Amino acid sequence: MDTIALKQGLFHASWLVLPVIAWLLWRLRRPRHRLRVLMLLAPCLVFVWARFVEPQMIRVQETVLAQTGVDARIALVSDLHLGLYKDRAFLERLVARIDALDVDAVAIAGDLTYEPQDRSLEMLFAPLAQLDVPVFAVLGNHDQQAPGPDIDAALRAALRIHGVRILEGEIVEAGEYRWAGLGDRWARRDNPAFLRLSPSTRPTLILAHNPDSATGLAHGDAVLVLAGHTHGGQIRIPWLYRRVIPSAFGFDRGEQYVPGRDGRPVRVFTTAGVGEIGLPMRLFNPPTIDVLRLRP
Repeated sequence: MDTIALKQGLFHASWLVLPVIAWLLWRLRRPRHRLRVLMLLAPCLVFVWARFVEPQMIRVQETVLAQTGVDARIALVSDLHLGLYKDRAFLERLVARIDALDVDAVAIAGDLTYEPQDRSLEMLFAPLAQLDVPVFAVLGNHDQQAPGPDIDAALRAALRIHGVRILEGEIVEAGEYRWAGLGDRWARRDNPAFLRLSPSTRPTLILAHNPDSATGLAHGDAVLVLAGHTHGGQIRIPWLYRRVIPSAFGFDRGEQYVPGRDGRPVRVFTTAGVGEIGLPMRLFNPPTIDVLRLRP
């Protein structure tokens, strides 16, 4: 069976939990079955929350990061995964929330898609044009055939139309600081050599999809790396969620440090993202816009 068809089938079949819950509530009227029914009802209600409620939430979380050399407010999002589970309507809501924030720029840390069936990526990502601050992005493994499909060129074209600047292998000046972007690590496009061709005394913010890419940087390459990819475990059941995070260096979510290629620490902030893959569920980990208040 086609894997996309299977995922779509499971996505729609999940609605069957609602008549099951109705039947269990009806069974609660019989006292001698009450304990057994409650034991079945509890996981069903958790499933409903994780499948239908939490993935549609949009949380704004503010974090102050001092000693960056940068004075700015950045909205960081990642892993939109528009396609099988999330659509343009969700992106419209996300953009409306970001647009209401007082930020200087928006950074999208890759994996914008998840097997999109809509042929018009330009239409799918049109809400991004409504943002009235600079928007920077890099692509992720789901955008570049790992696992695929490879829609790299089409996605870049669609994002450019809506004013999104793709940063892969590029440096962009932003007043007193600079933006730079690393391509996807699984696609082997995260070589930071271009940074050393344009040295500067201005602090550099690096946008990457996979936080593991920070291990290839030297301490002086960036004051901060902004990344996604991990989903914060997506279904954040204590202890178990760490086993599914796709990081070889223990990245989770939030601020962390990792030894760089020169052995000195590289500062990384990883966002939990806003979309889902695999199962269309989130638990204890709602879609999040991270607003980073960077202070010198």
